[in-house]
Amino acid sequence: MTATTAHDPSPFLRSAAGRALLTRLRATTDGRTGDQLSAAIRAVTTAGSVLPAEEVDAALTAITLLLAEIQPELLDGAPDEAALRDWLRHVDTELTPGRRMAAEAALVRVEIDLDNQWYDAHVADGSVQEVLADLHRLRNALADAAN
Repeated sequence: MTATTAHDPSPFLRSAAGRALLTRLRATTDGRTGDQLSAAIRAVTTAGSVLPAEEVDAALTAITLLLAEIQPELLDGAPDEAALRDWLRHVDTELTPGRRMAAEAALVRVEIDLDNQWYDAHVADGSVQEVLADLHRLRNALADAAN
């Protein structure tokens, strides 16, 4: 992953766990998209002693989708971008106060290097500063959404 700018695509939609979450969400027909996004985020905030990388990637994808209405450029360059944008207009991705609080808590947890397999993997591959910059982009977008 590389650090993003205002015009670069969000890397969080490209991870294997992020793509898997998108596939599950788009296959859902029961109207519970928002609940599934919330569940992906809660998985990080309620993780046990070890935070699995896949759960972090899925939560970051969920947060990106919740922020897409406020910052549509987060979807720039996403796989199947046009169809993703169209689909998002028809499902529950409202950034409710509860979802915003959960997303903020998840981002704080992800940034802590304590039994965090996602963080450890990025330290190992030398990309930790770049992914933290992407993480801060989401944190800043959440702060903007609160105002």
